[in-house]
Amino acid sequence: MNSTQQAPTDLTIETSRFGPVTVTQDRVICFVHSIPGFEGLKRFILINHDEEGVFKWLQSVENPDTAFLLTDPTQYLKQYDVNFRKSDLKVLDIENRANLVVLVMVCVSVGPDGKQQVSLNLKGPILFNSESMNAMQSIIDNEEYRVNHVISAK
Repeated sequence: MNSTQQAPTDLTIETSRFGPVTVTQDRVICFVHSIPGFEGLKRFILINHDEEGVFKWLQSVENPDTAFLLTDPTQYLKQYDVNFRKSDLKVLDIENRANLVVLVMVCVSVGPDGKQQVSLNLKGPILFNSESMNAMQSIIDNEEYRVNHVISAK
């Protein structure tokens, strides 16, 4: 590190699920638009749910009770390949697609048969620029993808 660079400062976030979590400021993801229904919450961090990192929690910095379970949709649907709107990529300042990270929300619920089911919201992926750490939720206008794509039922 040269003399003009400063070490990232630590940020401790109080969370209701994980207790206090400390990260460096450069790991904070800033949403350019709030997630619909969660207006005012724009700063989040990612916390691995499992050792492999298949599932991650998108934990709000501003609200200790708000966290979303996320995963990479291609883990379950290899052909999940969306042509995102150019305006979305521009808002996130994506010049290199290698910097685009795509995750989807995971929902755990009880199905009509009374069994637990896990589904993915393929219509509303979370996009973020791994370089700038800016993010947004995109809405996909494609009938092929559903809000409730079941991946398992137990």
